Amino acid sequence: MGQVDGKVAIVTGGASGIGAACAATLAREGAKIVITDLDDAAGRAVAEEIGGAGGEEGSIFIRT
Repeated sequence: MGQVDGKVAIVTGGASGIGAACAATLAREGAKIVITDLDDAAGRAVAEEIGGAGGEEGSIFIRT
């Protein structure tokens, strides 16, 4: 059981760098992740990569 199990985390700038690392860490700790970024391709890739780690619903990407 993770530190944020069952919570929802919104990660802005989550398509790369620190944002992507934060999203992956939060997913690993049990949160469901909403990733936002201007970069569609990278944001979708990060969401797909960590999708299974965030519980049943995983993660989603929203272009902002």
